[in-house]
Amino acid sequence: MIDIGKKILNMALKLGADEAEIFLVKNSGTSFSIERNSVNFASSNMSYGIGIRILKNKKIGFAFCTKEAQAEKAVKNALSSSKLGKETKFIFPEPGKTKKIENLYDKKIVEISPEEGEGFVKDIVETALDVDKNIIISSGGVGYSEEHLAIVNSKGIEIEDKGTGIGGSATAVLKKKNTATGFEILSSRMLDIDFNIVGKNAAGLAVKTLNPRKCGSKNMTVLFTPYALSSLLEFTTIPALYADKVHKGESIYSNRIGEAVSSEILTVVENGSMPNGLNSAIADDEGIPSKRTELIKNGVLKNYLYDVLTSAEYDKESTGNAVRSEKWSSSRTFKTMPSIKSRNFIINGKTEKIEKLISGVKEGILVYDAMGAHTSNPASGRFSINSSILFKIEKGEIVYPVKQVMISGNMGDCLKNVSGIGDDFRKLPGGLSTVSVIAPTVRVENVRVSI
Repeated sequence: MIDIGKKILNMALKLGADEAEIFLVKNSGTSFSIERNSVNFASSNMSYGIGIRILKNKKIGFAFCTKEAQAEKAVKNALSSSKLGKETKFIFPEPGKTKKIENLYDKKIVEISPEEGEGFVKDIVETALDVDKNIIISSGGVGYSEEHLAIVNSKGIEIEDKGTGIGGSATAVLKKKNTATGFEILSSRMLDIDFNIVGKNAAGLAVKTLNPRKCGSKNMTVLFTPYALSSLLEFTTIPALYADKVHKGESIYSNRIGEAVSSEILTVVENGSMPNGLNSAIADDEGIPSKRTELIKNGVLKNYLYDVLTSAEYDKESTGNAVRSEKWSSSRTFKTMPSIKSRNFIINGKTEKIEKLISGVKEGILVYDAMGAHTSNPASGRFSINSSILFKIEKGEIVYPVKQVMISGNMGDCLKNVSGIGDDFRKLPGGLSTVSVIAPTVRVENVRVSI
């Protein structure tokens, strides 16, 4: 792929580009979908494409193609599109030192047979039925993939990388006197997932949520599990840390470097170089070596996330957070130019056992899901979500499941009101974006809960 990239790069320069960058990506994957305890359908797919970004007279142009034979036409389209752009300070980056990252590629995943893949699905369903024979796995499935990419630019960057991924999920439904639901999600870059856990946990959660009771409307302590917290972070805090939004005044964190923006027990890190990270790679999608960036330390805002374009505009350095993805998509693509995206977003701090976290609650709720988080406003931090899988806590103990409630507030305020961090860290993929969140349960004081 490097050789193909260099060939197209030279073509772009000969056709008149002042600078150029070629991005090539090849994906192959297989997925099995579950519906009512059976494999609904199985599919395999393969995609290949080339993204071509050029600079001409300080203006950026972009086009893409799906075959090398179409590259010349795509280059000409990129050159034409550059005429419509505005002048920029952007220049393509020079090579940096990359380092190998462990546990991003597992040959065993590539070698999974269709029979093995279907066996993983059966593990999910059968283990769920072991919990309760009336369980129905209404949705979910198993998917695994391999990705191979290359980046070449006129400043000398020549990067080639590959990775694998695998995941399983299940939504369990249990109908008795009422209908209860539960879910589980597991993802990894390595073949180290126990799919039995997916079925067992989803079904177990459904059993626990049978016969829910009403919960009164009031401000109370809320424990957001990793699932609920990751959904909220994906659509509030994370995009509010993107430098393009920050510098335009479209973020609650604009002009606040050095200020306390969360509880002092909280530290937030971005790390595109973590081993087995769902979005880890030796470099980002512009060829900037992946690294660790401290965003919030002991409650104080330290940094924003940058790509090369935004860093050039505001005289900063890229943090290695250029990702090529379409809006509301959780996969990489050759069809767009890179933009700022979090890769592995990590919540850290002094942790305590979940039992202790709960024991400190006089009255509150433990929340598993956050429906509607995508409607949140990262510019203001406001959110309003529904939750249907949750439990009441009284005098330090979980006492019963709760009927659906609405939880609302400001995420900036919630982070300031974090009073405890659990030890149950989970690595979760984004719901509607490429971000991955690594987070535990957090205890937040004074959150509005409404019925």
